[in-house]
Amino acid sequence: MSENKIISGLDIGTTKICAIIGEYDPKKNIYKILGLGKAPSLGLKRGVIVDVEKTKQSIIEAVKLAQKRANIPITGVTIGLAGDHIRSLNSNSTITISHKGENAIHDAEVDESDVERVLSSAKSINVGVDREIIHILPQKYHVDDQIGITNPIGMSGNKLTINALIITAAINNVKNLVRSVQSTGLNVHGIILEPLSSAESVLNEDQKELGVALIDIGGGTTDVTVFQDGYVKHAGVIGYGGSIITKDIASLIHTSFDEAERIKTNYAWASTLLINEDDKIDIKVKSLNGKDEIKLDSYQLSLYVEARIEEILNLVKEQIEKYINIKKLSGGIIFTGGGALLKGISETNFKIFGVQSQIGYPNRLPGLNTSNFSPEYSTAIGLLHWAKNDSNNQSITSIDSDAKIWYKLKEFLTKIIKQYF
Repeated sequence: MSENKIISGLDIGTTKICAIIGEYDPKKNIYKILGLGKAPSLGLKRGVIVDVEKTKQSIIEAVKLAQKRANIPITGVTIGLAGDHIRSLNSNSTITISHKGENAIHDAEVDESDVERVLSSAKSINVGVDREIIHILPQKYHVDDQIGITNPIGMSGNKLTINALIITAAINNVKNLVRSVQSTGLNVHGIILEPLSSAESVLNEDQKELGVALIDIGGGTTDVTVFQDGYVKHAGVIGYGGSIITKDIASLIHTSFDEAERIKTNYAWASTLLINEDDKIDIKVKSLNGKDEIKLDSYQLSLYVEARIEEILNLVKEQIEKYINIKKLSGGIIFTGGGALLKGISETNFKIFGVQSQIGYPNRLPGLNTSNFSPEYSTAIGLLHWAKNDSNNQSITSIDSDAKIWYKLKEFLTKIIKQYF
């Protein structure tokens, strides 16, 4: 009988760090959340660690809270990788199928070794000395003249071609992420690109097949993942998120960041067109010195928000249109992350993209009752899916050397190939 697994994930974001502990039943393929902890993130900027010690303390706080709520100690986590250092590019490669299958008379038969060879060939590109390939995501295979193949194993032919999406990251940023987790005493069970984690908890297979853009608006960055025909067409990062909107508000009305965040959350709209004259709300805000009182209304506040959110979405549009015609995304736009909760963002979306949109909640993992979880937890909950695959694998520990750490990192990161294949 299969035993349930205790699994854990760590979403290290620019504005918050979220630790999650769950239980996975492999026999029934269902998940259960046991505990979740959230703490302010104090050591990151645009998804990149700039202060290891502050990040360490935030991780400790989040993990301690998750363990208390789950009443279970953990020794390691699967962590999400994000940041504006993430890049993606397309790669095509062809190999010759040289061996014969048992039932093949003339042509060779594709097996797993051929797939491994063509994947390895696709990775043979120069990405720079300071970067490393972290994921290679197969899109379509071709066997001779047969195109658009999802799984080529068992097919007969002479040549195997792959179209793949290559994801790269800055080496030192990845190492700093791992070291920050290790410094808390936790091992690293595995690493997953955060947009892929969010997609696992938010999107269904029909959406991926029809074509959909998942826009995850976090605090420091906005992750963009485009699916078409069931595979990842593009994955990228915009170096702005919800915190830049909060900073704009704080600067323009001369208040604290916390006050700006409070009024943004409670009173701001993404589009001023949605605010009728009768719907305007007068807002009182504490000034920076804490003594004076600032007065404005929800329309004035939303003017600041509208300008910045449109700028971010236009950057997203510009990025997506390099790879696909947005009108061909029959599944439309799905917003998730904390920024998806901004009132009126769907209406702003239609103005920018001209397609339908909806808010994506983390409800795709079987067995999870996630009705109480908002889009800001999409990445953390999606990490449970990957954690269940990482939990029995060799971990990165604090005693590993730098060379061994990177060797294990590459093993973890390339595992995504087989999980998408």
